Amino acid sequence: MLKKLINLNQRNVLFKKINNLKIKSSGVDNEGDPFVELKNGIKFYGGKNKANTDKLLYNLLNKNSKNVLNFNCVQTALDIVIRYVEGGLKYGGPKKQSRYNVKEGDIVSEMGAYQGFCSLKLAQQVGATGKVIAIEPMPDNFRLLKKNKIANNLDQLEIVNKGVWDISKTLVFNRKIGDGQSSSIEMDYTGGEKIEVSADTLDQIYKEVGVDNLDFIIIQLNGAEINALRGLTSFKPLNMSIAARYDTESVDAAVAIKDLLKQREYKSEIVESDFVFSKLV
Repeated sequence: MLKKLINLNQRNVLFKKINNLKIKSSGVDNEGDPFVELKNGIKFYGGKNKANTDKLLYNLLNKNSKNVLNFNCVQTALDIVIRYVEGGLKYGGPKKQSRYNVKEGDIVSEMGAYQGFCSLKLAQQVGATGKVIAIEPMPDNFRLLKKNKIANNLDQLEIVNKGVWDISKTLVFNRKIGDGQSSSIEMDYTGGEKIEVSADTLDQIYKEVGVDNLDFIIIQLNGAEINALRGLTSFKPLNMSIAARYDTESVDAAVAIKDLLKQREYKSEIVESDFVFSKLV
């Protein structure tokens, strides 16, 4: 009951934050995809509302917000707040860019990129002279990631439909039904779905997209973060933000990642037990 109340309070806060979005228009397109366009010109395509999206919470929005936000687009608006505006390694957690601020001309990478909300922000920040490599394994998420790239004419955004691992192989991802954010190799879900995905090393992925240096990478892989790092040996990104929320291999994930990166001449800081920020020294 307490967990349910906490979740309800979090959703209450998030709905109120939608009031601060400068929404130009919203709706559902002819492919059935919800979209929200902001006044700054960025257009986001997202997934359908989750089953627990509540019209009572929708009524928390002010009149101006409800005039421009179609109820079918609530989940998309929430993802804009969480991923594009706030940009935390988890909602309410440390910011992805709290130790390094992306600037024009940077080469950066995000994995898993989900539907591209954070990647769109990164692409704006690096500009036409920079490059963003967004890596997402799930086919349905990748379809929307691609749609968001095309809708916003972001030539600087390179998208890759693969999982990330320490060798090239086919991986079986587990996912909660109706929750595109829960994909994981390490975790299992009662009554969930299993999806086979082609995976590769970061060495190979970056080679294929023509990248041999990176200013900044973001790694959020629901337990596979250390595997991704083991597959990155051909060069060293200058800065990293890593979510290590799920312990694997019977060790503390954040500590294991910090130890691995120390061997590679990185100075790392563990924040809130589960997040690693690293800089090449």
